[in-house]
Amino acid sequence: MNSPIIKDKLFKYSAIVFFIGFFIVGISIFSEYGISCDERNFSRLNGYTNYTFITNGDAKSLLACEEKYHGPSYEIFLYSAEVFLNLRDTRDIYLMRHFLNFLFFYISIIFFYLFGLKIFKRHGAALLCCLMLVASPRIFAESFYNSKDLIMLSACIIASYTAFVFIERQTIWTAIIHALICGFLLDIRIIGVLIPFLTTIFYLVQKPKKIVYLIIFIFYTISFTIAFWPVLWLNPVIHFIGALKEMSHFPIPVIVFYLGEFITSQNLPWHYVPVWVLITTPSLYILYFLIGVFFIVKNSYKSFFAEQQIKFALLMFATPVLSIIILNSAIYDSYRHIFFIYPFLILLAVYGFTQLIQSIKIRFVTKTITFLTAIFILHIYLFMFVNRPFQNVYFNFLAGENIRQNFELDYWGLSFRQALEYILENDKSKEIRIAASNEECQLNFEILPIEGRKRLFWKKDVEEADYYLTNFRYHPNEYEIGHSVFNIKVGGEKIMEVYKLK
Repeated sequence: MNSPIIKDKLFKYSAIVFFIGFFIVGISIFSEYGISCDERNFSRLNGYTNYTFITNGDAKSLLACEEKYHGPSYEIFLYSAEVFLNLRDTRDIYLMRHFLNFLFFYISIIFFYLFGLKIFKRHGAALLCCLMLVASPRIFAESFYNSKDLIMLSACIIASYTAFVFIERQTIWTAIIHALICGFLLDIRIIGVLIPFLTTIFYLVQKPKKIVYLIIFIFYTISFTIAFWPVLWLNPVIHFIGALKEMSHFPIPVIVFYLGEFITSQNLPWHYVPVWVLITTPSLYILYFLIGVFFIVKNSYKSFFAEQQIKFALLMFATPVLSIIILNSAIYDSYRHIFFIYPFLILLAVYGFTQLIQSIKIRFVTKTITFLTAIFILHIYLFMFVNRPFQNVYFNFLAGENIRQNFELDYWGLSFRQALEYILENDKSKEIRIAASNEECQLNFEILPIEGRKRLFWKKDVEEADYYLTNFRYHPNEYEIGHSVFNIKVGGEKIMEVYKLK
């Protein structure tokens, strides 16, 4: 047995160790994350409204819900789990949600490994895909509490893998399974229509192709999309068009803090998404991504239809970004609405790395590049460990200094949880009055132990409060109020401050 085969077997076993370790880490820390404003006010409400419609036919409440055009498939699952487990206490509910969110992400990483193996034909490269995706601080953190954007990302990974299983095998079962995943995906975010569209394109250029199975796939994709989205039961055509319109131009303007200025989400500069991708992705990944794109273009001159999976990844990354720029679509809170492009960035980066290694004939140079890459990834894991559970505030060196003066940091206010825990631990008063810069603070009461919650009282008037908490949302400057007793920093930037008022 030659050395490359032995090495690849070693990577295969290493992947097993990685997945075991990753699972242990996930179930050990899922309880550490706070609640985002979207999680209670929108995501859980979406699940409740659709579940209520399914169980008692309350169409009036469903149509009145602001979230009716935000795909409910996963939220229905979460709310159903809440009902099935008979959870009543809010802490139990949110911990359950965070665990299931992580579990779904974990399953998607297994599929990411399989997709990487399909693309690169090597266990080492497939493992590198997973290592880099998990060593992406913002993605890792959001996998616990973001039941929209990260679930979309996870579903896109699974759908991409089943797409090429269907394209390559062309059977009725691969068609139906891929359609099932696509229907679920579309009913998380409607922009997921991109995957069945690309599936159709890549299927048609395949030789040979059995058109009957493509027709079956399209039929079942439409059927599953309607089945998993209750508002479509009322009128699939009208409400699907309504969802498309809302996706392209979100009707509610949101104030965005970007490059030191406050602007509306409907009037963003074209570079908003590219800049956020550049400053929040580990810098070496960006370098390998650019190298990967270069090699795709270079290799396409030899054979345009070769390496279909990696070209699929390029289209999955580029199409949403270009669509937002061209259509001037509303987007905010970094580029979280299209986080699903990120796994494809990783695939392109690993492609760039492997192509670079293959093109360099000097063994010492390739070993040095591999070693430095490993050190860089370990450094990212170290950052994630040291700054847990605030990996969501990761920026690379491209963001420059004084980041808080240019970009939002903990925009969802998850750090309010740790600030409240500090107060409960250090103030033994029976009643503690809390005021804050925004109401995300009050949301995080709900994930605290019930004994602590009973001691906290929310006050809108600062004059009535004992403490004032801020995550600096829409207010990048320091406050002149009371005296600081606690703060949280990530990468030297302060993301949370607690002021004692009385």
